[in-house]
Amino acid sequence: MLRILREHASSWMLRGILILVAVTFISWGGYSLIREKRPTYAAKVNGQMIGLKEYHETLQNVIKQYREAMGSAFSEKMLEEMNIKGNVLEELINRLLILQEGKRLGISTSDEELRRMIESHPSFQSNGRFDPRLYERFLRLNRLSPGEFEQMQKENLLYFKVVSLIKLNGGKVSEGELWDAYLFENERINLHLIKVSPEFFQKEVSANEIEMKDYYQKHQEEFRIPTLIKVQYLAFRPSDFEATVQVSPDEIKRFYELRKENFKTPKRVRAREILLALHPQDSNEKVEEKRKKIEEILEKAKKTKDFAALARQYSQSPSASKGGDLGWVEEGTVEESLQKALFSTKAGELSGVVRGRAGFYIFKIEEVMEEKQKSLEEVRDQILQSLKREKSKAEASRKADDAFYSLFRNRELEAYAREKNIPIKTTDFIKEGDEIPEIGRNPSFYSSALSLKVGEISPVLSLGPNFYILKLMDKKESRIPPLEEVKEEVQRRVLRMKAEEKAREFSQEILKEIQAGKGMKEVVQAKRVSVEETGFFNRAAGVIPKIGPAMEWMSLISSLSTKNPVPKEAIKTQEGFFVVKLHQVEPPDPEKFLSQKKALERRLLYQRQEEFLRNWLQQLRAKAKIEMNKEIL
Repeated sequence: MLRILREHASSWMLRGILILVAVTFISWGGYSLIREKRPTYAAKVNGQMIGLKEYHETLQNVIKQYREAMGSAFSEKMLEEMNIKGNVLEELINRLLILQEGKRLGISTSDEELRRMIESHPSFQSNGRFDPRLYERFLRLNRLSPGEFEQMQKENLLYFKVVSLIKLNGGKVSEGELWDAYLFENERINLHLIKVSPEFFQKEVSANEIEMKDYYQKHQEEFRIPTLIKVQYLAFRPSDFEATVQVSPDEIKRFYELRKENFKTPKRVRAREILLALHPQDSNEKVEEKRKKIEEILEKAKKTKDFAALARQYSQSPSASKGGDLGWVEEGTVEESLQKALFSTKAGELSGVVRGRAGFYIFKIEEVMEEKQKSLEEVRDQILQSLKREKSKAEASRKADDAFYSLFRNRELEAYAREKNIPIKTTDFIKEGDEIPEIGRNPSFYSSALSLKVGEISPVLSLGPNFYILKLMDKKESRIPPLEEVKEEVQRRVLRMKAEEKAREFSQEILKEIQAGKGMKEVVQAKRVSVEETGFFNRAAGVIPKIGPAMEWMSLISSLSTKNPVPKEAIKTQEGFFVVKLHQVEPPDPEKFLSQKKALERRLLYQRQEEFLRNWLQQLRAKAKIEMNKEIL
């Protein structure tokens, strides 16, 4: 999974995250006021700067998106292995190059386009309509003026216009290419395989002093101990102020009046359904046949009171076993084509035949609850808690700011904590990615502390709901340990390397015999290995049964055919080496090609356009003057 993500970290996934960043903001601690002079930019592109603040905010948002997508599988080590820092900077440079080229070409964005873009954004809509109060609240929470935000959105519009224009020249996809792609994605193959594990040779290898010293000299960076820091920090938690903040009845009432639209219970219906499913491969005749059948079912439904029995008999929906019961359905939660049928039909009536994405529907409405405005009394407690949270966060932020200005000169966090009764913690020596008490693993905490000198304090740092002031207590610079300190690890790696080399040689011997015409079972008779089958699998899946993830080898696997069943080399994975041979091929159904052809053409055209855009960007970069601040990487 890591390898796949690394491959795409500078393409679609990262670009999607960067677009999201355009309307998502986080607070970042910034720089101390007392420090040596350093570059204030992340990069310069044709003389135009990408600021450090923009880079760090984007980086933290990208990291956040990866964490949300991968959960516990994401680790700090992946930041380096996937080159996320470098890829973020590259994408910001690409974005600026595109904006510069758009201006050079005279492409512009109108105020009307900007207005439509902002008003159509879901974050600023209530019940499907633009709500200026939500827009103003968003700006206020993110400390942005309308002018600043609208300028950013104008840049987004210009970016998309330029990208769309370039992609229009991305080319076409031929019939032959479509068929080849369909064949590759749908043909299934079965391989014979022989696994050669390095473990077979562990007892045959040894490591002497000269070999270990040589390995250590060539791989010193692999043993580098990262920078270790010891940090003291004050915590300003909104939860500590919730018991003391006061909210007046007038504030609750004003909050309610300003956000009345948010306190409505949408219209709801309790309904049952009958569905006749449609499939992508259904011909026009098949669709018409199903339409006639659903109309016949509708006539039966009009003549019976037991709609549930008809649903159990005819419906192809998961709800069929429950008599088609959908429970309560809220307005705005179903696809648009079904919305009118569900919410304009009266209780006790049938909807008639409706076509949706999944097929043909008939609905019976059993009960209707109209939209209702909740009273102030009904939502008073909810508003009270919301205002308390807002006020508590504002109070925690204010206390943190006060503390920063008080501590700016004397930096005595412990004395301040005792005087003001504020929680204070001191870490042990930590490296990037380590757990921090009450905070967890947080790259912003580490990078902010690392940017300080010993004894220096940081500006207020916002992490989640809390605010922190950090003081760097001590620092151990990154170092490469002497050989004696890491001798056991060096020995282990040398032994593994030599065992892998023996496994590679052994697998090559087997492969040569098979390439010479010997059968696989004949080859392994006098050896310590056996022949297995993978079972049928799809070449495009990127995973080979009994071998594992093998994206880098899929082009080699794709080249196998009945005429050339043996690849030129063995497959190497973390488990060892695999000698494979094509055993069986299961061709795809040619009739399904017609039903998948349009979707496949759209996807291939998109890929070709992306490739065209990448090549165009490379040409732009070759002509541009780009200066990067390598310190941040």
